[in-house]
Amino acid sequence: MTKLQIISRLWSAIYDLIFLVKGTPTKTLEEIETDLDIIEYACRKYADDP
Repeated sequence: MTKLQIISRLWSAIYDLIFLVKGTPTKTLEEIETDLDIIEYACRKYADDP
């Protein structure tokens, strides 16, 4: 996943959370958490080594 794809997926997750809070969810909280886990895993290759 490229950095641009990661940013796009993060914005999608943000909007999914907004819809969830407003009471018009497009995804369940569990689905959003799964998406965020996938995004977090994709970010690892861009992290600096300790």
